[in-house]
Amino acid sequence: MQTNTSGPLPTFAQPKGYSTKVYNVSAATSTLSYDYTNEELAMLWNQVGKIAVGPVTTTVSPTPEPSAYPRPGAFHAQSPITDTSINSATLPDDFMWGLASSAYQVEGAAKDEGKGPSIWDLIAHRNYGAVSDNSTGDIVASHYWLYKQDFARLAKLGVPYFSPSFSWPRFFPFGDGPVNMQAVAHYDDVIASMVANGIKPAVTLFHWDTPLALFNSYGAWTDPRIVDDFFNYAKFVISRYDAYVPIWFTFNEPQYCNWQYMYYPAGNVKGNYPAYHNITGGLKARIACSHYTILAHAKVAKWYHDEFKGKGRITFKNSGNYYEAKNTSSAADVDAVARNFEFVLGWFGGCWRDGDYSAMLKSTLGSMLPTFTAEEKTLIKGSCDFFAIDAYTGYLASGIKGGSAACASNSSHPSFPECASSSSLAADGFALGPSADNEMSWLYSTPIGIRRFLNKIPKLFPTISDIVVSEFGFAEPFEGKQTSLANILWDLRRSDYYQGFLDNILLARNVDGVNITGAFGWAIYDNFEWFSGSSVKFGLQYLNQTSLERVPKASMFQFLDWFKAKGGARIKGAGNATVPLM
Repeated sequence: MQTNTSGPLPTFAQPKGYSTKVYNVSAATSTLSYDYTNEELAMLWNQVGKIAVGPVTTTVSPTPEPSAYPRPGAFHAQSPITDTSINSATLPDDFMWGLASSAYQVEGAAKDEGKGPSIWDLIAHRNYGAVSDNSTGDIVASHYWLYKQDFARLAKLGVPYFSPSFSWPRFFPFGDGPVNMQAVAHYDDVIASMVANGIKPAVTLFHWDTPLALFNSYGAWTDPRIVDDFFNYAKFVISRYDAYVPIWFTFNEPQYCNWQYMYYPAGNVKGNYPAYHNITGGLKARIACSHYTILAHAKVAKWYHDEFKGKGRITFKNSGNYYEAKNTSSAADVDAVARNFEFVLGWFGGCWRDGDYSAMLKSTLGSMLPTFTAEEKTLIKGSCDFFAIDAYTGYLASGIKGGSAACASNSSHPSFPECASSSSLAADGFALGPSADNEMSWLYSTPIGIRRFLNKIPKLFPTISDIVVSEFGFAEPFEGKQTSLANILWDLRRSDYYQGFLDNILLARNVDGVNITGAFGWAIYDNFEWFSGSSVKFGLQYLNQTSLERVPKASMFQFLDWFKAKGGARIKGAGNATVPLM
């Protein structure tokens, strides 16, 4: 068949009554707005996919705890004290101690009672392969329904503080807009139940569960609008519960902007949500996330003290570990220590300095690093009441091939921007300490490192008043592969970790004179460990993922017996919380 090409080209008339537009997905810059309808909330959950429902779907009243719990000791003693010089050392009565957790990692009830999806609901369900065991936070420990029993257990064990996080997308399913009253009623009772059991809350406002709607709307932490939306959420929660919460953490580990947020699936081939500002991840996402997190924290802290006149203390929880030079005679290794500390702690250290980024960050990142206005620097400076550190391990730092200066001037260098190296191996190749589960390749038990770290922090930030070790814990090797409960409960390496770390925290405080005012073990029980899923176990209690039963492990008694011997805060009896009505 031949086509006649000699005739006139065809023409097409535009039908009347239609408007026209040229669409360009890559040019999306404006906010996607919501009207906060039930239908829109349903579509958000459709974006996530099917949510699993656990065996418990309503709040459970607590049953009496046993008079005693099975514990180790019949044929094997618990881990002994690591330094006999502190046999008689004690802690003051106001030393805070307890256990910690976070909302997405333990609550479950992912879609219940008006909650909106968070970015982690999306990642666990749609970013296929991101979670190593393909588990989700849909059910986990169902703490959302079983909190009353959990608090009864903590009270029976004598744990005086509990540090949970609250879920932003429960209070505000779209990140902004109307408050979800079912979430308010739930958290009212969470606080009331803690108070009734004599447990003091140390609440984290944000532990990585940003409402998904804000990613859809404007890209979340890559956009300045996130500052006001977070402030709006934080202001509501603090205003309602401050009378009963002595400690507020605005953010858990803002350093997650580096090792988590920069890997979020923005505008990629999986198409999880739009890439606003043409930021699809990587260093640009890390920088923007860090910048707006710093401003969001500072705005909340400023309001808390100057306007609200809050009764408690407020700060954020740093993620950081100890570094020392692999070779103290090597200038490159000494430089690597400084760079590792600066790009982890120093990046967020403006509250302890002049409110600005450091010279090292500015010289390395150059025009990529946003600038703070004079007003913003004033806001940031002094915005932390104390230094909170989630400190898990220690490393040896070393220089990189070619030197840090060459790396810092080349943004395409594979080690940029830290331009420093670190290792968990000693110079002779021996590990610095016993290893954790293989999924946690970064984690080794290094108790001496925590003492040195706590001595180092005041040298890095001389203006700090006191330090709280807001998290420390250990993933018992291969625990997730064990099938015998009896074997799981004897978590000897974790028990040894807690004994060694607590001993060295005490040495840093009582011998070295570091003003340490609290310590929180991670975690209350086995949970969802982000990209490692539910197969990695950090819990001081075993969690049966089918029956949801919790059972204290040997490490729990190691932890409790240490504080029984050394002192610190004590539960002083039940109380009553009257949360004001809206």
